[in-house]
Amino acid sequence: MNTPLSYQPISFNGIERFKPTVVDNKLMRGCSVTSPLKIRQMKKEGITQVIDLRNSAHIESPLEKMFCKMFGIKYVNHRFSHRQNNIPDDKFFKEINESILSNEGKTYMHCQYGHHRTGLAVAIYEKLHTKKDNSEIIKNMIDNGYTEIMSKGETKKEKKYINQYNQMMDMYF
Repeated sequence: MNTPLSYQPISFNGIERFKPTVVDNKLMRGCSVTSPLKIRQMKKEGITQVIDLRNSAHIESPLEKMFCKMFGIKYVNHRFSHRQNNIPDDKFFKEINESILSNEGKTYMHCQYGHHRTGLAVAIYEKLHTKKDNSEIIKNMIDNGYTEIMSKGETKKEKKYINQYNQMMDMYF
């Protein structure tokens, strides 16, 4: 399979299970990061900001926030609950995109696993701020774990993700 160079997973010198995906020269995406070794390597790779999309009200992500501070990486939490059936309003995504675009270095965005909340936020960023066409953006969503849009929507979970996808398509595409 021929994947565009700008969207290939990269490995940070053998760090297990941490394979961020390059979206463009401003943004990388992946799963949550709670290891100081991973955050240190992110710093070496030019990441200067982490956007955490988890609804961390009950956890407050103390480890990731603390490790980012230790290595001089800005940590921002835009809360997007995984239990939510609808996508957040336009203001939510504008704040995320402004944060990415105004950051001097690279931004790393994630939720827990980097599939659904991250997939929606990255797709909206790509639509508004890159020259990628709609089919490439949707393919990137699926390749990075938003596979429910290919299902029949038989389970509650599948229905939720299909609903969120459809809302995104109606609002942005």
